[in-house]
Amino acid sequence: MKGSRNSLSSLRVFLAAGRHLNFSRTAEELHLTQSAVSKHIQALEERLGTALFKRTPTGLRVTYAGALYLEKITAAVRLIDEADALVAHPNARVNLNIAVSPSFAQYCLIPNLQEFFEMHPEIRINVRPRLMLGRDKAERFDAEIQLHTGYASGMATQYLCGKRMALVASPALLDRQPIRSLADLDGVTLLKRAQRGYSWDDWKTEAAPTWAGPSPSAPEYEGFSLLLPALLHGLGAAVVPLCLVGDALANGTLVRPLGESVDGRYGYHLMLPRPNQGGPYLDAFSTWITQLGERLDGPQHEAAGDTMTHSTQE
Repeated sequence: MKGSRNSLSSLRVFLAAGRHLNFSRTAEELHLTQSAVSKHIQALEERLGTALFKRTPTGLRVTYAGALYLEKITAAVRLIDEADALVAHPNARVNLNIAVSPSFAQYCLIPNLQEFFEMHPEIRINVRPRLMLGRDKAERFDAEIQLHTGYASGMATQYLCGKRMALVASPALLDRQPIRSLADLDGVTLLKRAQRGYSWDDWKTEAAPTWAGPSPSAPEYEGFSLLLPALLHGLGAAVVPLCLVGDALANGTLVRPLGESVDGRYGYHLMLPRPNQGGPYLDAFSTWITQLGERLDGPQHEAAGDTMTHSTQE
């Protein structure tokens, strides 16, 4: 690399190392030796005059300079790939790295993703299951879909779906423990979601203000990825966002025994980093996922048996 700008191959090595924070895994992904990966990174650091990674006993960490460089180079390399796909390589695919709440990925994104690929065969989506909390801050994504209130520092957000929630249960559970009125809830196994959002307190404030609520010892499930299978297997009733259970309600594997719905503060949002480094491919995904969110949010608003609707103040 003497006397030249940083080579594109070295930049791709840097991006992979920034994802893995491990030179061995980077080498495996790129079919290089670990020594070759180290030389690429060392050459970049020498040219830039600063360290991009900090070597620690527990592994690699991105330095402050490395994090800044990673953000800019990620956008720059993506634009180069998009240009290649548009001009030189019509059969090439552009990768978009999307961090997605696991529940949204499982019940909303993946069941509909083939539609996007048919519209945009030149784009490949790398789906990374991530929550906003408790993850490596060095990770960078082109976009995120997260369960949130919609106000996130450094991110532009677009509401997709999920604010509308309701009490749901399986027919098998209701055969054993019928729910015909609020009074019947005291005789039913009620399940809680362990994380923020869609709590029984939020629901009962609007739908059942005089009801005492579930027992403090009611079973808890860590996220909808576990809570929804528990509902489908008849382990209890719970409050869930209607956009996650549209198919289950349509085919009768889940039902809404009270027919109510409540609008809460949380919902699934498309989140884009600021400043916006997107291009036409990210714009295409953003447009499609927004339209999908509208479809997922829409049918339940006028579902049969929707006898009472409430809205909480944000």
